[in-house]
Amino acid sequence: MRNFTLLFEIVCMKTYFASPFLLVFLSICLTNCQNEPASHAPKVEKKRIDFSNEFKDLVVFEQYVKKIDENKQLQKIQGLFFTDSEGNTNEATAWLDADMNIVKIKQIENLTSGKKYERTFYFCDGLKTVSQQITAHYERKSPYFSEERSYYSTNGSVIATFQRYSKQEDVSLSALSVGEKHACSHQTALDMIKRSGDFETRFLGFDEAFGRKFLVLGTSNQSTTVAFNVESPILKQLKNNEKSYKNKRFDVEFSPITEPDGFTFQALINLSEAKN
Repeated sequence: MRNFTLLFEIVCMKTYFASPFLLVFLSICLTNCQNEPASHAPKVEKKRIDFSNEFKDLVVFEQYVKKIDENKQLQKIQGLFFTDSEGNTNEATAWLDADMNIVKIKQIENLTSGKKYERTFYFCDGLKTVSQQITAHYERKSPYFSEERSYYSTNGSVIATFQRYSKQEDVSLSALSVGEKHACSHQTALDMIKRSGDFETRFLGFDEAFGRKFLVLGTSNQSTTVAFNVESPILKQLKNNEKSYKNKRFDVEFSPITEPDGFTFQALINLSEAKN
């Protein structure tokens, strides 16, 4: 049995603004963001950033993040679940506005060491505005959790970074403080959504586990598996000509399935050979 079966584990991320244009830029995004009425259910109080006068203009960024998070009209795009040769896993989800622009991406990376990253990126007109990285240090005898939030100007440079630490999983209950500027890259998350780079869906073969048959796709660095029950004509063609189709790129449609016992896998909906 190849290492591809690792996929089937139960799935349990001091400068001022360069110009006033940035504030106008985000204000327009706030205006254009449509929202559903907020829920009146009681919520646990979370500690937001208490911006000093030096960073008071960053409030507009937090307002934009809130607008995006509360917008129920955004289209959600679930990316495939990938595993590397060492068993580390990666997945990403994107949210698109009515014009099909990505406004938010969330990436979850689990390392075999026990460390977990949850990264969230916010975009306005294609530009990254805010990044959040929450790290769970489960690899330590006394686990702790940290958060890093960075804010970006229109040229991509970091305006400021805030951070906080906690012994509780919900780091939002701790106060944030100014930290050293740090840019959090969104390229891996974007590649997963676009299925590009290491996350291309190229044909690698077939596998069987837990009484199911799986199609294996990916690259030499990352792979993903999709379960199927019925051998469609294209699957039969692949099985009969594995060598000739090896590493050819395919477009795949899937649906994430969670069974009553909590077992999660990806079910194949449609498969076709990529045109480009």
